[in-house]
Amino acid sequence: MIEPRIKYQRRIVCFLDVLGFGSLLKEFEEDADLSNEIISYENLVSVKANDFITAFKSVVQLIPHNYCRYYLFSDNICIAADMEEDKAIANEILFVVSNLFQKMASLGYFLRGGIDYGWMLDEEDIAVGLPLANAYLLESRSAIYPRVVISDTFRALLEDINADFDFQLKTDQELVYIDPFYNVTRAEDRREFFETYKTRISEKLEIHKGEPTIEQKFRWLALSYNNFLDQFLENSGIMLENEEVGEEEIEHLRNLKIELL
Repeated sequence: MIEPRIKYQRRIVCFLDVLGFGSLLKEFEEDADLSNEIISYENLVSVKANDFITAFKSVVQLIPHNYCRYYLFSDNICIAADMEEDKAIANEILFVVSNLFQKMASLGYFLRGGIDYGWMLDEEDIAVGLPLANAYLLESRSAIYPRVVISDTFRALLEDINADFDFQLKTDQELVYIDPFYNVTRAEDRREFFETYKTRISEKLEIHKGEPTIEQKFRWLALSYNNFLDQFLENSGIMLENEEVGEEEIEHLRNLKIELL
């Protein structure tokens, strides 16, 4: 019997990585007490590792399975989205990625990634193609900070379908990336959304105080958060499609900026 040949298909490909995961691996081993000469069930279990895996699994549940295939390895998530039947999925992917970013942040982890568009060999057990390689390079070489950078090709696709991304995408030295805070427009509780981000980003700044390389990344994110909060307070009517935000809520949100020395 001749096996059917795998064909190339156009896919939006997103590669996501948990920022600083390398240092977490050491913490996981220490938490499990693997150096203990007496081997027991207790010192083979890392509570921290199990918490991370539980968090990772909960995030994966947010990926829409009706038009996305996903692949997991270590701390990486690769998502391949099929938009052939519905071009609007190209715009929806921006929200999918923001939701993943938000969920991981709420659990104390932050993502970095890249998105590209092109021809892929996309099957249940294999993902091969230039879009995946390009998305990986965007994550590993260009993103730098906790953000998801998009390629020129994917940006052109969004423009071709007339996607409305005025507030969803940001530009920084010719790099275009998804503003992770924009999905507050779909949040059930906007106060909780901003409060959680403020808490988690502030925790990272405190934890990595005195570690310039890592602290710089979260300081960048804190500045981005503050800038977005200002933008939201000024343009909430436009972002929320003319939904009125009460003065009490606005006043509460004004007090949620992250203080930076």
